[in-house]
Amino acid sequence: MPKTLSEELKKIMTTELGDIGKFIIVKQCKDLGIDQDNIQSSDLPRLANALSASMKLFGTEKARNLYKMILKLKDLDSMVEAETDSEQKLEDLIHLGSAGYNAGEWDAAQKNYDDAMALAKELGNKENMAKVHRAIANLALRTGDYKTANMNLNKSLAISNESGSEKDIIESLRNLGNASWRKGEYQKALGYLEDALHRAQKAKDDEAMAQVYMAMANVYDEKGDYEIGVKYAKQSLDFFQKAGNMNSVATVLNNLGVAHARMEKFQESVKYYEKCIKVSGEINYVLMNAWAMFNAGEDYAKLGDFERSIDYCEKSIAVFKKMKDKLGMSGAYMSFAIAYQLKEDYERSFEYFKKSIKLREELGMPYRLADALYECGLMLAKKGDVPEARNYLERALRIFTDINSQKMQEKAEKALKSLA
Repeated sequence: MPKTLSEELKKIMTTELGDIGKFIIVKQCKDLGIDQDNIQSSDLPRLANALSASMKLFGTEKARNLYKMILKLKDLDSMVEAETDSEQKLEDLIHLGSAGYNAGEWDAAQKNYDDAMALAKELGNKENMAKVHRAIANLALRTGDYKTANMNLNKSLAISNESGSEKDIIESLRNLGNASWRKGEYQKALGYLEDALHRAQKAKDDEAMAQVYMAMANVYDEKGDYEIGVKYAKQSLDFFQKAGNMNSVATVLNNLGVAHARMEKFQESVKYYEKCIKVSGEINYVLMNAWAMFNAGEDYAKLGDFERSIDYCEKSIAVFKKMKDKLGMSGAYMSFAIAYQLKEDYERSFEYFKKSIKLREELGMPYRLADALYECGLMLAKKGDVPEARNYLERALRIFTDINSQKMQEKAEKALKSLA
């Protein structure tokens, strides 16, 4: 006798994650109001979205496997195409787009989002038009297409202003702030985020405030205003802890570690990283666990604990390679490079710096690229290769100047003067 969809999905989740897979599907069905023992075909688009988002915490590859296996159960694209209720079809298309995004299936996600946008316009559904514009923008950011991202975010903001949806306005502003931050346009980012924060405070929307605080912390941290960044990060942490949002708790703990590391308070930074490793391990947030490990690995090297440093770096790079996560790999390579520099193994350090720089050039994130160039320049100066050190430091200085990262600009200038 053929298995029911409920049985098939539970088998898939158990195969991928063991007992925790059962827990995830039960929780997601409960959250979505779906009978876990009687899952219907019509439930699959939103369930695929929810499950792929949960699986993404274990890595993009896990989310991709789940996405493909659910598609094998039913031809969801054909099923949604045949849906006669236009509003339901629109909702399903958005869910399928999000599921594809979570799985790293960019082309499939783009097609579903494009179809959803066309239908939303036909229906005059402004709330979903704004939502899909934000989704397309986030997809564009993953591939470094800032022009498409900004265009869609501005359209989302315009539609939200027209419809008067304050929640959508806040989300559009927050996303515009994040996009500007990624490009190193800090003042523009803060302009969007301060507007979003003012609106969230006026609306007494605690969750929106916490998300904006976290975004503002990132901007101030990269600007070099570390104390302000820590203040905002702690405000967001308080909310997420009270709300029981442990994924965000783990993220903020990692970010607080980064902020303290940039202030060269390494004893404090590793405490935050270890807290993040503990929390992310408990909730099986594999990606964040790997991020905290390589960050901690770098700072343990600076504290002289090379054994723990290399162990953490090796564990994190194994995760990122398996997930094909370029951003994570670039960070782990950077931590390896600094660890080997401190061990005075300059040749190996230089190899890891070059790997990190290459990936960061591909990703188009100026601060991270400049940071790698700066650290590589310091390593080369310590090695005694002054001409090459000057090349790397001058390139770093140009980028820090372009993005107005004043503290790092000052550090790069000081490093260059020391070469004279």
